Amino acid sequence: MAYSSTRLIKLVLFFLVLSGLLITRLFYLQIIQGPYLALEGLSIRIQELPVEVSRGEILDRNRLPLTNTAQQFSVIVFPGQVENKTTQTLIALNSVLNLSSEQLKAAVNHLNTSEYPFRLAGDIGSETAFKINQLQIPGIIAVAEKVRYGHGVLAAHVVGYINSADNKGVSGIEGMYDELLHGSQPEYVAAIVDAGQQLIPGLGYKRMKLTTNNRENNVVLTIDKQIQQKVEEIMDHTIVKGAVVIMRPTTGEIVAMASRPAFDANNLSRYLDQSSAPLLNRAISAYQPGSVFKLVVAAAALENKTIRMNDVFFDAGYIDVNNVRFQGWDYDQGPKGRLTITEAMAHSSNPIFIEVALKLGADKLIEMAQKLGYGSRTNLDFLGESEGNLPSASQLYPGDLANLAIGQGFCEATPVQLAQTVATIVNDGVKVEPYIVSMLTSTDGATVKEFQTRPSVRVMSRQTAEKLRTMMTAVTQYGTGQAAYVEGFGSAGKTGSAETGRTNTVGKGINHAWFVGYTPLEHPKYVIVVFVEEGMSGGNVAAPIFREIAASILKN
Repeated sequence: MAYSSTRLIKLVLFFLVLSGLLITRLFYLQIIQGPYLALEGLSIRIQELPVEVSRGEILDRNRLPLTNTAQQFSVIVFPGQVENKTTQTLIALNSVLNLSSEQLKAAVNHLNTSEYPFRLAGDIGSETAFKINQLQIPGIIAVAEKVRYGHGVLAAHVVGYINSADNKGVSGIEGMYDELLHGSQPEYVAAIVDAGQQLIPGLGYKRMKLTTNNRENNVVLTIDKQIQQKVEEIMDHTIVKGAVVIMRPTTGEIVAMASRPAFDANNLSRYLDQSSAPLLNRAISAYQPGSVFKLVVAAAALENKTIRMNDVFFDAGYIDVNNVRFQGWDYDQGPKGRLTITEAMAHSSNPIFIEVALKLGADKLIEMAQKLGYGSRTNLDFLGESEGNLPSASQLYPGDLANLAIGQGFCEATPVQLAQTVATIVNDGVKVEPYIVSMLTSTDGATVKEFQTRPSVRVMSRQTAEKLRTMMTAVTQYGTGQAAYVEGFGSAGKTGSAETGRTNTVGKGINHAWFVGYTPLEHPKYVIVVFVEEGMSGGNVAAPIFREIAASILKN
C-alpha cells in the first residue's frame, strides 16, 4: 500500500512538472513571442508596400515637432486584387486622378507584368484621396503618408536632411544623430490574403510594421519653435544671405538658429548648383567679424589693465602703423578728436582700437580671444561647423595686429562664436558652451537621456564684463547701433561692417554686416547675433533687423 502511494505521488508530480513546462512554453509563445510570431505568420500571407520610413522625430523644447509636420496621399495598386487588368479598370479612377495617357499605359503594363504592389501616384490632396476610396475599386486604395519635411519647414539647416534612398541622415541633426533616429523597418500598407491570394474578410488592407524591435529615438532640441518661426518670417523679408542665432546667455541654450537662403529638403537637387549655396549653414560658417572684434580688444585691455575707463584717446581719423595708414570707417567725416574708450566703442573708432591693441600686444589679445572660443569649434558638433581662424601671436607683425584689432585680416569667426562672446559678457565674464540638443526620448515620450550643460569657465572678471556692457549700451544709445535700440525693453550691442576685399559694379567695397547684442537691458534673456552677407553696413542693415527680431520675441 505504501509502495502504491509513493508511485501515485511520483506520477502526480510528473504530470504537475509536465503541465508547468507546457504552461511556461505556452506563455512564452503566446505572450512573449506572440506579436513576433503573428507577424511571421502574416508575412507569408501579405502583399506589402513601404509607405513611410521608420525614423524618430526631431522636436523643439516644448515637444512640438520640427519633422513629420505634414502629410500627403498616395494611390497604391495591388495587382493581385485588381479584377480586370486592362485600361478599362482605370477609367473610373482616371476620372478623379486625371492620369496622362503615358501614366495609364505604364500602369496597365505594371499590372500585367508584376505581382507586387506599386505606387501609381503620389502627393495627391485629401479630397482626391477620399473620392478614390469612395469608388471602392478592387485592388486600388489611397493612403496617407507622413512627409518628413513639410513645405516651408522651420530650421531647415538645423534639422538637416536624409538620403531617401537608404533613410540615412546626411546633415544637421539628421546626420549627427542618425543612428538614434534611424528605425529598423519602414511602415507598410498591406493586403492580407488567404492561400488563394484573396483578401481575408474583416482584415483587408492594413498599415503595419513587419517587426516589433524598432528602436528609433526622438531628439528634443533647445529650439523654441515659436521664436524660430518669428525669426524666419523676419529673415524672409530682410536677409537674402546670412544668419541669425539667438542664445540664452546664462545656460548656452540655442533657442533659434536660421540661415538664408533656405532649402526644401524634398527637392534637394535644385539647390546643388546654385551660386548662393542654400545648403550652407551660415550660422556655423566663418566670416571676418569686422568691428565686433573690438569687444575682444576692449576685454583684453581692461583685464590686463592696459587701459582704464577714464583714459582719453585722440581719434585723428587715421593711424599710421609702420608707414601704413589705417583710416577710420568714417574717415571722410574728419577726426573725432578726444574720446574715452566707451565713446570710442560707441562710435567704433578704428584708430583708437588699433592704438589700444598695439599697446596691449599680440600675446595678450590672442590669449583673450582663445579664452572666448575663437579659433575653436563649439560643442554643438554640427557636421561642417567651422572653427574660424585666429592667428598665433608669433604671426602678427604690427600691421597684422592693427588689422586684427578691427576684425580684418586673418581673423574669422562664426555667428555662434560671436553669440558665445556676447553671452560671456552678459554672464559677468563666465563663458557657457552653446548647446542645441537637450534630451533623447523614446517614441512614446519617455526620457532616454538628458544632456547636461558643460561646466562654465570664467574668462574675465565681473568688473571687466560690467564695463563692456556699459560700452555696448553706449553703442545703442548714441553710437553706431542706435537702430538696434528696442523701445520699452532696451538693448545693447556692437555693430560690424567687415570688408571682403571685393567691389560691386560701381567700384564700392562690399562689406558683410553684423550686429551682435542682448536684450532686455535689465536681466537679459536673449543674446542675438544678426549676420547679413554682403549687407554693407552693420548700423544701417543688421541693427534694424536685430531690433525687429528682439521686439517680436519680447512681446510674448
